[in-house]
Amino acid sequence: MPEILLNNSESERVVAAQQLGVLNANASEYFDSIARLAADMFGVAASYVSLIDSDRQWFKAAAGFCPPGSMPRDETFCTYTIQQASVMIIEDTLLDPRFADNPMVTGPAAIRFYAGAPLLTPEGYAIGALCLIDTAPSTLNAAQEAKLVKLASLVMAHIMLGRAVGHVDAVSGMPNRYQLIGDLTELAKNHAGEDRVLADIDMPNATKAFEIIRVLGTTVYDGMVREAGERLTLLFAGRAQVYHLTDARFAILSNDSDGKAFIQYLYSVEPELQAPLHNLNVPLNLSTFCGIVEFDLCPGSAKDAPRKAASAVNQALISQQRWNVYSNADDEHQKRAFRLLNDVAEGIAGGHFHLLYQPKHDLVNGACLSAEALLRWNHAELGPISPAEFIPLVEKTALIGPLSHWVMRTAIKQIAEWHSAGHQVKVAINLSAFNFEEPDIVERLDALCKEFGVDPRYVEIECTEGIWMEGPGILKALHGIRDLGMSLALDDFGTGYSNFAYLQKVPAAVVKVDQSLIRNVHSNPRDQRIVRSLIALAKELDYQVVAEGVETEHALALIREWGCHIAQGYHFAKPLAAPDFLLHALRYRDAQMNNAA
Repeated sequence: MPEILLNNSESERVVAAQQLGVLNANASEYFDSIARLAADMFGVAASYVSLIDSDRQWFKAAAGFCPPGSMPRDETFCTYTIQQASVMIIEDTLLDPRFADNPMVTGPAAIRFYAGAPLLTPEGYAIGALCLIDTAPSTLNAAQEAKLVKLASLVMAHIMLGRAVGHVDAVSGMPNRYQLIGDLTELAKNHAGEDRVLADIDMPNATKAFEIIRVLGTTVYDGMVREAGERLTLLFAGRAQVYHLTDARFAILSNDSDGKAFIQYLYSVEPELQAPLHNLNVPLNLSTFCGIVEFDLCPGSAKDAPRKAASAVNQALISQQRWNVYSNADDEHQKRAFRLLNDVAEGIAGGHFHLLYQPKHDLVNGACLSAEALLRWNHAELGPISPAEFIPLVEKTALIGPLSHWVMRTAIKQIAEWHSAGHQVKVAINLSAFNFEEPDIVERLDALCKEFGVDPRYVEIECTEGIWMEGPGILKALHGIRDLGMSLALDDFGTGYSNFAYLQKVPAAVVKVDQSLIRNVHSNPRDQRIVRSLIALAKELDYQVVAEGVETEHALALIREWGCHIAQGYHFAKPLAAPDFLLHALRYRDAQMNNAA
């Protein structure tokens, strides 16, 4: 048996126990089997595995009559067991002055015999004990003591194995997501129907974490994560189990069923959560966000509670609120988003996506010789999905690659069909920032034009201006597209990045004034000043100017007067299917010819 560390080591012993992530009443079938084996082997009324915190005893497993889930440490037998390296035997508790008045002796349990073998870490810290109890006086011989010690070593080996294999985070040394799932599963079996609280805490959020790594390096970051974990462990000692889920995300699982009180405690420790960390003497101010879910223990808890807590903290991040309590409405929104993302690939393969074409009109002669291709999704089960809903979701994932390729291919194929019928229509295609990071984007655009026999001059690529354009690879792709003969248009001009010094390096020929500025330009003097200035500035920089969202004759007259070149919007037509767009374009061509005549 390892040498026990007794001298001035209580605080270190508690830290060692906390780092193993087992100071709670969460049951374990393995520990239960050891307790049953011990009770049968020694012929006693009960056996249990206990762990000793700074002020409480936690029962991890029991066979026979069972003590409560936890109890004050000063009422326990095991608080004495952990002070010695050998098995502690109390042959008759009534004859031992330490225990003669103990409630476990004088009360209904009427314990008369106790034997406990300490659970020792490899470093020699006694974190608990494997115990035998009976209602009649008894004793153990040397051989029986040795057997109890061996069983205790099996318990400790299992605890250490959990730390080493899969259930403990390598950086923080704290129990991880798999341990959380296991604990929830066991709690649901043994405490079904009881209330619990699970809180996910980001310390810091992902954006801040990336900044710390970039500026200070991974060593400082890992130290910060460990310090954050230690802070949480101390804050919730005796109240909850702390888990390290991912990078800087932790989970807090309450120990008892008083959920309301625990949530109030969570709120009360906000100053400590927001206090700077001082890893390597570098004070770091962190933005901490927390998502809370209160739930009843049931067979589905291990799956649902972590998902709901994650949903809550994600919503806190989105809304930039320190605390967010799980909302079913928010969760349903996230589940819908997840489903939509899962269905994108099937939607492409099944033909559930299609393009509409928004007519674009020349403001000099009124002709409609171009269009903007707009993506639409008619979901197989959910029906039409607004592009305002699914496009922002897809743009955050790698799904934007295949979906954008489908758009490019479909639009260029449609251009070819119109051209073969004698209609020289130009089409603008929207691409996301991700698409310009694809190493073969220029080659694929070129290949599609060659496949369908389309002159690249009839393809326009739209991209939203932003800081993402400053990457050297992005700039190379933009120039490559321009070198193909395609025109580049900067979408949402006037509402985004607008770094004019940099925009001069972007080989764009077109700027599109955002519809949010155009929509009320006929009635809002401030919008009129802004739009007039933007058009003048863009023309000064030799851009062709397109106005989006033109809905009234008055707005059309104003932007034409200010020198805008092209307009699109509901004043002319809503986005149209390809056959309807062609009819629209022909109607305006005929009207133009009649006016000329």
